[in-house]
Amino acid sequence: MAFILAFDQSIARTGWALYEPPSVSSIKFGSFTSRPTTNMSTEEKAGIFCDEIEVLFKTHKPQFVIWEAAAEVIRSYAKQGKTDMIGEHQVQGVTVNADQLILRDIQGHIRHAARARRIPYESAQPRTWRAAILKNGNLTRDAAKKAARDLCQMLRIPVKNEDQAEAVCISMFGATTQTFRLMHARIAAEQARREQEKAA
Repeated sequence: MAFILAFDQSIARTGWALYEPPSVSSIKFGSFTSRPTTNMSTEEKAGIFCDEIEVLFKTHKPQFVIWEAAAEVIRSYAKQGKTDMIGEHQVQGVTVNADQLILRDIQGHIRHAARARRIPYESAQPRTWRAAILKNGNLTRDAAKKAARDLCQMLRIPVKNEDQAEAVCISMFGATTQTFRLMHARIAAEQARREQEKAA
């Protein structure tokens, strides 16, 4: 028995799924959000995710963890300054996408929770898991969400939103990774050894 805990993290809503291969009928799933009702700092938002992640680890005790990898490159955008007396814009430098910074924080929380418990883990590139599970690695973000939900519907997994659907897909992809297969083989070998000792 080896449970995979998967995350499709997002600042608006993070989906999660717990999968015990190979049966998809028993997949558990859910989602949580850090969308603030009042002005919250980045630190406060990330703290909410940290608390939710810890609850999932403590409740479900996974043997393997996988999440969608956040972008390696943080995009920056030029800030448009005010128009001066002759109608030209003043140079204001650039600003980064704050949501992308929070996603890196969330990913760090997941990684730390796994490392602290010595649980094998892996991050999955969007194109990689989409190619393996949805059969198309070049889907746009919205098209991938729809395809993930359609797959869950076909498999009769009653997800309530696209983030849960993508987390389910990422959990299924986790079962195909070499990291999971090696970990599962070690568990099976250990169980076989214990059974032999009992029989002796």
